[in-house]
Amino acid sequence: MHMQYYHYTYPRFLKAVAFIGLAIISLPGCSTGVDERIRRVYALGRHSSEPNKDRIEASLRDEDRDVRATALVVMGTVDDDRARRMAAGALQDPDGMVRAVAVTLCGAGADPETIRLLTALATRDPVWQVRSRALDAIAASDDPAVREAFVSALSDSVRHVRLAALRGGIGHPGLLPADRLSDLVVSDPVWENRVEAARALGASTEPTAYAGLDAAVEDPNEFVRATAARERRALERAGVPR
Repeated sequence: MHMQYYHYTYPRFLKAVAFIGLAIISLPGCSTGVDERIRRVYALGRHSSEPNKDRIEASLRDEDRDVRATALVVMGTVDDDRARRMAAGALQDPDGMVRAVAVTLCGAGADPETIRLLTALATRDPVWQVRSRALDAIAASDDPAVREAFVSALSDSVRHVRLAALRGGIGHPGLLPADRLSDLVVSDPVWENRVEAARALGASTEPTAYAGLDAAVEDPNEFVRATAARERRALERAGVPR
């Protein structure tokens, strides 16, 4: 497969794709023509003159999604600003894999218009990898719509999206309401998510966090219990009143 050939040449590409759960190396049906076009994009990236950057960008119009995704990530290794501009347009790509790669690239330093686009993707995109990566990209924004998107994501049907929302709440206290976290820390069917909900409650430093943590110390899973107990002690040491 084409990605295996460049495993060592472009580790950033494989890392980015693996991180969003879209490893192209597992895709069936690769044709010789597609393989060759992907190799060409990589070759252009190794000699990144302006004309070659133009050729890489032109590959974003390729009929094959693997080629388009490769064009985005290879550009990200040679020209961050141009990659972000390409990614902004690729947020509308018909293929979810390409959109997910685009979200990863255009999140850093996104302007308000891009934040709005990413916020919409975080709640409406049919591909869960796109929703998850969009949440990661907008977590630091102070746009009120971002908070609404994170609250909505706590009810997402896919556990990975709920996890992304919870981790956003840990990194950005106040992003998620403590009462909603208190519900999730006992009701999410995935124990890893309940652990992250407990961590988010602790990070909130809200007095109302105690109720959820008190319930979570009785969780059937030992890791949830341990995390809830630790976060409760941290709140107490920080002087957060009950």
